Amino acid sequence: MLKRLFASRKHPYIPGINRPEKIEIDLSGSKLTMLMPPHSNYEGFAGKEPPERVNIYDAGQYVDDSSLPEWQREGVSHLTLLKRRWELYGPLWRERPLGNIRFGINILRYDTLPEGMSAFNPRHFEQMAMRSLWFTGPAQPYTGRSRAPINWDMDTREPGAPWLYYEYQRDYSHDPEPPPEFMHTYRGGCLRTPLDDHYYLNMGYGYLGYAPVDICLEHMNALTRKVLDSVHLELGSTAKERLAEAKRKWPDARATRHREPEPWVYPEWRDGDEDKGEDHVVILKPGSPPPALIP
Repeated sequence: MLKRLFASRKHPYIPGINRPEKIEIDLSGSKLTMLMPPHSNYEGFAGKEPPERVNIYDAGQYVDDSSLPEWQREGVSHLTLLKRRWELYGPLWRERPLGNIRFGINILRYDTLPEGMSAFNPRHFEQMAMRSLWFTGPAQPYTGRSRAPINWDMDTREPGAPWLYYEYQRDYSHDPEPPPEFMHTYRGGCLRTPLDDHYYLNMGYGYLGYAPVDICLEHMNALTRKVLDSVHLELGSTAKERLAEAKRKWPDARATRHREPEPWVYPEWRDGDEDKGEDHVVILKPGSPPPALIP
């Protein structure tokens, strides 16, 4: 209670930060464990608590992107396992939080991955990630421009599966006026690794922070690093078989260890007229095309 009493922008109070909960999920034989603070939302809205066990092959659980216009469809289906929010509080007289971190755990099924490709192949996994970045960037111009990937780090962990971490940031360089300082905290990132040839686990976060930005990011980054550093995944028998098969088929497959942000050109667009049957976004001039998936 003393930490809440003396909280400030420089030393924010984060509920439950010293009482992390252990998350354990059985993902069709692969065991995920990690530690994180409990969900907090000053307005009282609940998060989504994880199941103890998930059949990742149950197609009925997933939500696909078939409702989007064709040019915005990545061909990926999502299954949300966990949604949490962690709030940062300042002085006691301010009831509302200064900012928050949104964190989620998802399984993604890459439905459009061509025959002969596998997420356990690091080069293929890299291509999948770059396409995902395009479909959450230039394919959604109405959300604003982003710089990505930032702090890209493709590595391997025992028993040899690829693990990828990267971040993204809002890009205000094309805006007519500079944004308020706190908007420079609008950024996020993810840690992901394969579960099967067409399936991967994604743990992502996003920030909505406050000024001074450097102080805010210091605390937010410390929390997300602590959570992601606690992640441990023990692959099940099926996943190990797929990994071994990928190693036999592509013994020399390598991914790019570090990458710079992509210089993608965003399309020129306008809001569509629904009364005329137009899509939400009407492209006036195409931008960069999505990266290809090459077996």
